[in-house]
Amino acid sequence: MTERVKTGIKGLDEMLHGGLIEGRPYLVSGGPGAGKTILCMQFLMEGAKNKEKGLYISLEEPAAELKKDMVSFGWDLQGVKIMDATQEAGSGIWLLKTDSVMSKPEFNVTNLIKVINDKLVEYKPKRIVIDSVTSIRLLYERKTDMRRDLLSLINFLIKSGCTTMLTAETGSREGNSLMEEFLTSGLIKLHSIETRGERISAVSVDKMRGSDFDRHIRPMKITNDGIVVFSSESIFE
Repeated sequence: MTERVKTGIKGLDEMLHGGLIEGRPYLVSGGPGAGKTILCMQFLMEGAKNKEKGLYISLEEPAAELKKDMVSFGWDLQGVKIMDATQEAGSGIWLLKTDSVMSKPEFNVTNLIKVINDKLVEYKPKRIVIDSVTSIRLLYERKTDMRRDLLSLINFLIKSGCTTMLTAETGSREGNSLMEEFLTSGLIKLHSIETRGERISAVSVDKMRGSDFDRHIRPMKITNDGIVVFSSESIFE
């Protein structure tokens, strides 16, 4: 029987027919403010409840700001290791911040894999979040180089045995598929949909290798306790 990993969002786990398949990488995509970071942190907090360590790599928001943002949900981040990237003043070069004072490797996929691998040895996380892949895409001029390195990263994550969520920013154009959608094992999309004159937040599972899933777009809400998904309701009537 395939092991399932709960996301910590009851309605989403119902849509996933019990949760994510253990040890695989999944993409969470959506527009700005859709709730990608909240969903991923909720996923790590669920792991912390079950004594599973989590690693959160923020490639856009400083770790200190991320921690402040999460305080409003009342989450204790003690069971989550947060790492980030920072721009070196005056140089324009982005560096990966590590626990070592001496070591600040330049932000690229090779160094990102090395940093994660070091944490696998030292910290032994079971769940990983990389937020976001959009920042990685900006490192490349050629799509062939980007695809090669993203495939290398995802293969590494699969071999790690961790269940991983990667986030990606989507634009306003529908049908504009992301390369990561094809490389990862599953795709969770966050939507902002206008219906009957109001904007409704919604979630869909567009792909899940090795399992059936709910193919409907379901309404969701960001509350003081995190994301709530209404898995028995439909936004289209």
